[in-house]
Amino acid sequence: MARRIGLLLLALLLAGPARGQTAEPETWIVGGVSAAGRVNLRAEPSASARLLARLPNGTRLRNRGCREVEAERWCRVEPAEGPGGWMAARYLRDPAAAAAPRTAQPEPARPARPVPTRLFDAMGTLPCAMIPGQPTRDCAWGVLRSGGGTASIQVTGMAGLTRWIYVENGVPVRSDGEGSFVVERIGELFLIRVGQERFELMANVARE
Repeated sequence: MARRIGLLLLALLLAGPARGQTAEPETWIVGGVSAAGRVNLRAEPSASARLLARLPNGTRLRNRGCREVEAERWCRVEPAEGPGGWMAARYLRDPAAAAAPRTAQPEPARPARPVPTRLFDAMGTLPCAMIPGQPTRDCAWGVLRSGGGTASIQVTGMAGLTRWIYVENGVPVRSDGEGSFVVERIGELFLIRVGQERFELMANVARE
């Protein structure tokens, strides 16, 4: 009997994590943002929680465990220096996977929309503040228009920070940023808040 129990315990140890569970790495690497972009480290697993730090691509973090919060996966992490906190899991990469050799990928199909001769259909500046506590200043924007009041607008602020704002039927509807997306219209001006970021966008930017 003792021998059978010992064999059973050995089999359970060799089986590894239960089906449906994924073993998490001991460390993470920050990724998924532009070269000059940074990811928010927050005091709690929420996009509205107190901001502790903004960490650049490539920052190595110790993993203290992840969990789902309101359909978003968050991980508690600790940098080599500074306070620990919570970061959205979509910005965390497994160092082992990042170091693995990449296989050649087939060339993606070309988009149906002709590629313009320049990067954007139009460019200009708009008032924005992309860092908490920063006063409003001129930020560069570029727009890719799809017709019918649909457009993608890239705003570039200090230190190369970027934010995409998406417009449908002439109205801003979402962004690629964290936190709540709030829009107020005053005449032909949209006042947009993405978390703690602020943008003032003229309504005609998305139009042909």
